[in-house]
Amino acid sequence: MEKSQYQKEEKEILILTSDVGIGAGKTGNSWASSKFFLAYVDLASNELKKGDGRVNWLISEEENKEHGCSWPYYFKGGVIYRLKVRELIDKTVPEGRLPSFYNRFMVVDVIEENVHNNELLAILAEYRKPVKIADQVLGEFELDKNFNQFEGTINWLEENISVFLEVNVDNKDSWTKAMNVLRTLFEQQKQKDSELRAYAAEQLTDLANDWIQDDNTLEISKEDFARRISLSELAVTSEGNYNAYYYDDDMFLGHVVTVSGNIDKGIEFATIEG
Repeated sequence: MEKSQYQKEEKEILILTSDVGIGAGKTGNSWASSKFFLAYVDLASNELKKGDGRVNWLISEEENKEHGCSWPYYFKGGVIYRLKVRELIDKTVPEGRLPSFYNRFMVVDVIEENVHNNELLAILAEYRKPVKIADQVLGEFELDKNFNQFEGTINWLEENISVFLEVNVDNKDSWTKAMNVLRTLFEQQKQKDSELRAYAAEQLTDLANDWIQDDNTLEISKEDFARRISLSELAVTSEGNYNAYYYDDDMFLGHVVTVSGNIDKGIEFATIEG
């Protein structure tokens, strides 16, 4: 974040912050912190502008170490703030980039917290309404709007596992596509489970043996590896991709075994994470 990217003229706006926490990234010798908002009101024109955006501010490396990336504003979620800001000069959104990244302001000052504005409060109420989808076989899933995914549980080989459907919140076709990917995996769960375990064992058994710290521990066979891991979470996307997350039975000291693939292309790779 460069200050030169923002207009010199200052203006006042109201923002309605989202429930997403503060984000930060290193930029040169400083840190650029961000708080996401759901909508804002330009107080000069009194115009309400809906849509995700963010307010940014810079802090030094020393300030970040001493106070954390939220300093000095400590924005809360679901709150209306009156701010003095500088607007981004070039708001053109390049192809493939998120519009919210270019709907941003640099914070100059926080003038007031907990401002009352009926239009913004209505947006907050709508934002916080539960959104659910249901399937007769798979059950019910609730949308986590902060992460653009539906969450729920399914019974996979007699064990309940967590499921995440990664979607485009504004495109309901993507909801249906993600559900179809999950349904395909579910309907073929015995075959898929066997394939996923076998692939993980083929790719990671040697590595598991490298992690053995006790000389008296027997070497792990591929059959042992496939048997010992257990599925805990399954994430799918509307594009047909999936990640299966397995408990490692302490073969990697608590790291997660992840097997990834595509519903049409098959399994693509396995790794350990965490």
